[in-house]
Formats: sequence, C-alpha cells, structure tokens
Amino acid sequence: MKKILYITTVSRTINAFLVPHIQMLLQEGYRVDIATCIDKPIEASLLEKGVIVHNIPFGRNPLSLGNLKAFKQLLIIQKQEKYDLVHVHTPVASLFGRLLKFRYPKLKTIYTAHGYHFLRGGAKAGWLLYYPIEKMMAKLTDATITINQEDYDITVNKLKPKKAYLTNGVGLDLSTYKRLSETQVAKKRQELGIEADDFVIIMIAELNENKNQIQLIKAMELLKDSYPDIKAILVGEGDKLPELQQEVNHRGLNQQIQFLGFRTDINELINVSNIGVLLSYREGLPRNLMELMACGRKMIGTNIRGCRDIIVDETVGAIVSVGDEKGLAKEIEKLYHNRESEFELSPHLKSYEVESILRQLKQIYTDIVREG
Repeated sequence: MKKILYITTVSRTINAFLVPHIQMLLQEGYRVDIATCIDKPIEASLLEKGVIVHNIPFGRNPLSLGNLKAFKQLLIIQKQEKYDLVHVHTPVASLFGRLLKFRYPKLKTIYTAHGYHFLRGGAKAGWLLYYPIEKMMAKLTDATITINQEDYDITVNKLKPKKAYLTNGVGLDLSTYKRLSETQVAKKRQELGIEADDFVIIMIAELNENKNQIQLIKAMELLKDSYPDIKAILVGEGDKLPELQQEVNHRGLNQQIQFLGFRTDINELINVSNIGVLLSYREGLPRNLMELMACGRKMIGTNIRGCRDIIVDETVGAIVSVGDEKGLAKEIEKLYHNRESEFELSPHLKSYEVESILRQLKQIYTDIVREG
C-alpha cells in the first residue's frame, strides 16, 4: 500500500477543496494522512476512514521562524512514517513540503499550484521574490499540477519540473449548487431584507487586499443615484472589514451594500442574486465563479488569469480591468437592463465537475506511482 501525505498550510484548505481528492485516493487503496496547521477541525468523514492528522505549526509568512520548527516536525514525521509521496498545496506548505526531498531523495513530490504569486504582466516584486523560489523548487518536484492555462505555460516553458499537468481546478460538486424555486428565493430575500424587485450583486471572497472589494464599492457609488434598487451582498471574512465598512459609510451606501460575513448558505445566496462579481488582482481558477455558473448566474470578473479561463465569452459574463470602477458600473448597468438573459447550465461547466477532476487526478497518481 502506497502512503501519501497531503500537506497544506492550514486545515481549512483541506476542508474547502481537498476532501473529495483524499476520499478518492482512499478508495483506490492508498493510505492518506494530512500535515497542516489546524485552524478548523478536519472533516470528520476523513478521520472516520483512518486519516491521521499531524498538527504542524506553519505560519503564512514564508520567512517566519516558526516554519523552521514546522519543517523539523515534517522531517520527524517522514522518518517515522516513510511516506512514498507528498502532495503539497498552498505557498508555505509547498515550499517546506518539497524541501523534504533533500533529506529523502526517493520521496515523490506532487505540487498543486493554486495560482503563482507572479503572473504575466504582474508586479516586478512578485517575479523577483517568488519566481526564483518556484524555479528552484521545480527541481524538487516530480509533478506540478496547474489550474489555469497561463500557469501551465509558465510551468512548462520556464519552471520545467519533471512533469506538468493542467486541470480545471480542484472540482465542483454540481449537486450542491442548483437553482431554487421562486418561493424559496422570495423567502430568502425577505430574510435578508432585500425587496422582490431589487437587482442583487453577490461577491463571494475573503475581505483582503487582493480580492479588491473597493472596486465594487466605488462602482456602486456611481450607480446609486440612477439605480437605487441595485444592491450588493459581500460574503466572506477578513481583516479589511473595518476599512471597507468605513468606505461604505463614507460613500452613503449603507442601504445598498451588506456585509454578510462567513456563510454556509452559499447556494441560497447565489439564488437570491442576479449576477456575481470577482475583482481580484490575482487568482488561480476561482471556484466562486464556477458556483455562479452552476446556478445559471452571469458574472463580471477582472482581466486576469483564472477569470479569463472561466469567463470565455458574453454568454458567461464580462471582463473588466482591475481598478476600473467606471467599466464595472457600465457592465453592471448592461446586465441590469437584460435580466432575462440568465443562461442555462453551459457545457463548459462540466469540465469543472469534481468527477472530471478526480479522473484526471487518479491518472496523475497512476503515472507517478508507475515510475517508482
């Protein structure tokens, strides 16, 4: 039986994205354990199947001295457990997880890049800091899995690990995201204090600098006098909340914008919305856009990798420049006047379905294990 160690910086990554992957590997006869900093309890279904969780004190800052302690723990765990493969995710975990190969050269390493911190046309600082690290770590990587075309091209042409693969994200369970009845939508709108005729924009994203909620707030200010019935709900937690709330207050948008915090009723919230937006500076392949597609909602995204991979044409939505609140307001206005244009599920969505991703992942593991 081959033994695999999944390594992530924090446990919420496992719960949010990787549970189906681990379950599939268990079904295929692998033993799978987890090494992570436990910030949220690990999904119970994994523990019930015998997955062992090693609590590792990773910090999100790669330069944190605490990460040296974390790496020492990884070395001890590998010495004791003798894993055949490690599968690393997220920047810090992917760095220290692959460094194990220096001590254990026969250890196979698989790295899922959820979006490099450097990108075509991006800031020089990203290239100067992160690119050399990824270039060096590629020499310790048996397989890199990328989730958008731009990252795949950079991996193949510049980083050059032993093997490179392109998958459409980590997989979306389409049974979780579906349209609700008009009665269910009306009830949820009432619960949120949203009028039946309001045009609602949803943004599902952590409240941080990268996700760029301020662009939506500025666009809403441009629209509020002409379209007071355009409302926005912002779903997510983050350290930018006080600053963003202050911006909303300052711009007189308290009646237009709600901050809903962390929610588990995402499918319902998408259903009460007319469109969705994602305005990030940097993404891998945004799952929240896939969720919008699964509910038949059009979307507006910024002109970055990941968003471009999903919003392929106007039947899906529109692309705007990062920081262009006027362009965003214009696209919102277009969709406001064409509410009847919501679309049925696109065949394009099928390629993001979790079963499709699991089939690809199963083949990748077969390739790596076959090489011995």
